[in-house]
Amino acid sequence: MQKLADGLLFDCPDHPRLIAVVEDSRVTDLWAEQDSSERLGAVHLARVTGRFDHHQRLSGQLLSGTSVSWPVKGKARTTQGGQLVPVTLTATARQDKPVQAVAGIELAGRFTLLRWRGGETGQVYLSRKAGKQKSDERQMSRLNELCQHTGALAAGFDVVVRRSALLPDNQLDEAIFTLIQAEVTKLLAGWAGQADNPEELHTQTQPRLIYTGPPLDVLLGQLYPELPVRQLGPGDVPVVQDAYDQAVKTRYETSHGAVFWFEQTRAAVMIDIDSAASKLAPDRLCELVLPELFTQICLRRLAGKILVDMPYIAHQKRRSVLAEIDQLSRRDPRYPDCLGFTRSGLVELSVRHGRPVLDKDDTLQAVIDQLAKRVQR
Repeated sequence: MQKLADGLLFDCPDHPRLIAVVEDSRVTDLWAEQDSSERLGAVHLARVTGRFDHHQRLSGQLLSGTSVSWPVKGKARTTQGGQLVPVTLTATARQDKPVQAVAGIELAGRFTLLRWRGGETGQVYLSRKAGKQKSDERQMSRLNELCQHTGALAAGFDVVVRRSALLPDNQLDEAIFTLIQAEVTKLLAGWAGQADNPEELHTQTQPRLIYTGPPLDVLLGQLYPELPVRQLGPGDVPVVQDAYDQAVKTRYETSHGAVFWFEQTRAAVMIDIDSAASKLAPDRLCELVLPELFTQICLRRLAGKILVDMPYIAHQKRRSVLAEIDQLSRRDPRYPDCLGFTRSGLVELSVRHGRPVLDKDDTLQAVIDQLAKRVQR
């Protein structure tokens, strides 16, 4: 089967319903347009329906009647039932859990996060997940200057630079400053063009939608600014279909002969790397299969706790494996946390939830089926 050129492949250039992300000639992610009112990144004014102090969470209801839950933080500790509060959707409903959100208004890009503070002038921060290492003053001064130039700080947004923009020592390379400035400008422009009177939230009496978030093509352009855009051709569809078919199975065979077994439980995702058929030494096999492993984690949208049973690796070589994992994690917009090796030799990852797991995304499955039928005609 043919290989795909790297890029964002749209099924339709004007109003895309499906976009395939191709990196290193592999399909690494598949996106389908969702209902705009419950799109991840949408901002709602929700009515509080319950407090769960022992879990430090609030529950609420959107205009559509959809249940939503979010953690309590800051001033929200005094929020009572019946109040209207702005929330930003961050993860779809799964199993018996409602739609997940964060309190307040947040605009998320790949390298930055904009948090609205209302009438106050915003500031620039580095992500807390980057660690407690002190940031370079010249670097922070330059970031402040860039963000002031975009108008985000004057508009009342804090700008948080995410770990995906940072090098391991919390520094920024020269190219990333331009990407940060462009991303903040696009996030702010989308908000200014679509937000529905956020300054008047205190006068509202009913739940409502404040901001739908960016359309699918704009969102993918922000997450993958380095990838060219082109239309999905008839010859590309079977490759995308095959990548999807392989990613919804529990068994996946790598190009080097190893086999991945995926088992999803309520508590965690277990991944076993069966290396017997590969005929490669464990160290070499590990080096070769790691890119495919992280491609499958991203494509399958695996989230929560993930435990990977790797081929045996000597203790002195584990540091280089963890460094490779850190680099591969940066290619996933969710930026998986690697918690290291367990005492039994498993690699432990933690990935935030977002879209439905691939084999449970009915919208994507329907779009792919329709596209395949259209090509066969």
